[in-house]
Amino acid sequence: MAQKTLKSLSRRGRFWHKHVQQWQRSAMTQIQYCQEHDLSVAAFRWWRRRLPPDPPALEGPKPLPAASVPTFTEIRLPTGDGAAAPYAYEIILPDRTHLRLRPNFDPAAVAALVSVLRVPC
Repeated sequence: MAQKTLKSLSRRGRFWHKHVQQWQRSAMTQIQYCQEHDLSVAAFRWWRRRLPPDPPALEGPKPLPAASVPTFTEIRLPTGDGAAAPYAYEIILPDRTHLRLRPNFDPAAVAALVSVLRVPC
């Protein structure tokens, strides 16, 4: 069976081709993308296997997906000149919200703050 070209695709084929391209540019899994766009995962996968491959992109590499879990970075306090650093820890959440914590932070208060920040407005 000869493989179709993009120009010879049906309207439905072009619809699925557009979604496969958008999914490839996203940082989502197939399931996440289909849920976000109200698409059948089975149909998405069927079309993805049957559509013609895209020509290689001439632009740069794909962007890295956003972190799905918060990243914790320890900040070392300077000890040489006696000046105290204002923050001991920095927490970067997946939505790029930064939390900067002083050395004597309250872990329960930080946990409550993070849970509130995760709730969509």
